[in-house]
Amino acid sequence: MTAYLEHIQYVSPDLDRMVEFYCSVFGWRLRGRGVEQAADRSYGWVHIGTDESYVAFRTPYDGARYSEDMAQRQTHFGVVVDDLDAVVARLKSRGFSVRPKGRHPFRERVYTRDPDGNEIEIIRYLSDKPSERNDYDLDG
Repeated sequence: MTAYLEHIQYVSPDLDRMVEFYCSVFGWRLRGRGVEQAADRSYGWVHIGTDESYVAFRTPYDGARYSEDMAQRQTHFGVVVDDLDAVVARLKSRGFSVRPKGRHPFRERVYTRDPDGNEIEIIRYLSDKPSERNDYDLDG
């Protein structure tokens, strides 16, 4: 399998507006919606797209006021790989740290940063079924 870009995430003050726009313009669907409690911060999120790829939007952390500079930055992008262990080993051999994310029966994820500090989510799916791969209720 060739590595491919799965998603990119942006900050938005109005998630419903983003859902309406992307679903109506591109014919995509709302894949998932939730509230993330991560470490010392929380935010709302939506995933809009297809079974294979999507655009993610999140609210500013902890209800912070939205600012124009937030619109100019993505918070991370995701890359799907078939051998996560090999990718992690290559990152570590080059001195990059890797943070695992939760437990899910149908996917493994880690986070790292590139040399410019951009966050990358690296995903290995353990199922070919979109209904299993995209089941957000199973996140641990």
